[in-house]
Amino acid sequence: MAAITEDTELIRFALDYVEELYRELSQENGAPNPGTQNQAVYYILADPELREAVAEWGRITNPDEATTMPPHRLPIGTAYRRIRNYLESVMQEPVFRSIEQSRR
Repeated sequence: MAAITEDTELIRFALDYVEELYRELSQENGAPNPGTQNQAVYYILADPELREAVAEWGRITNPDEATTMPPHRLPIGTAYRRIRNYLESVMQEPVFRSIEQSRR
């Protein structure tokens, strides 16, 4: 499979974006499993509109910079909704939610 981009900064922003969105959706402090994460990053990198939205988010928030400030929520727009819908369709059920449901 040919690389969609060799822009390492964009790839890093996409990985950070997917991790942040996963935390929001799963309410877990962690990253999705590598298969899910890679699918979502590939989905972002394959679409010019999503690439631009994630690159802009990364430049504004600088997700790798250390800070004592609380994390900012992802900006909600068309790109956010598309990426969120895709991630929800490919991600596994969060671990803590399945444990909670099994106790009922």
